[in-house]
Amino acid sequence: MTSLRLLPPSAHLHESWLRNTEEWDGADQQGASVFLADKYGWDLKSPKDFSRWVRLLNDLADTQHQPPTGFVNQCTLWLERDEEYLGAVSLRYALINDFLQVVGGHIGYGIRPSARGEGLAAQALKAILEVARTRGMRQVLLTCDDSNIGSAKTIVACGGRLERILPVEELAAQFGSVAPVRRYWIDL
Repeated sequence: MTSLRLLPPSAHLHESWLRNTEEWDGADQQGASVFLADKYGWDLKSPKDFSRWVRLLNDLADTQHQPPTGFVNQCTLWLERDEEYLGAVSLRYALINDFLQVVGGHIGYGIRPSARGEGLAAQALKAILEVARTRGMRQVLLTCDDSNIGSAKTIVACGGRLERILPVEELAAQFGSVAPVRRYWIDL
């Protein structure tokens, strides 16, 4: 078995990414930025649309590239081992709206359900924190649902300090949230 690699998104992982999607069973793939494909109506089962999405994800890492309205430049890395997609981690360079400032945060990550429990989330988070450092960022905001104990432990293990837990009542009207959200800061 080869070692884990964190790489920019690549269209050659299309089939593996599709198998990964089946494992999520319709749940949001945190960190993968699937919402960008949704914005354009791209069907990620299509190799052509998947390639468009991969190209957009890679373009967004370059601050010279203008992101779609309402979105920000970000660096996305995919976790891959033996040509198998295992998850994603993304770093937003700026928090330009209330949603990102309160609920979204700078960093999102998600690990394929069959690959959880191997410490991959911590490896991905540590790698993207290095990207944030090289960009000169001083601190980053991470959030997770209050019930996501695994993510909370990962964030704390990587230096996160809990700012507070936002109750549903505070989130529901503005963001439609149905779960309390934990807000963590990591100083870089």
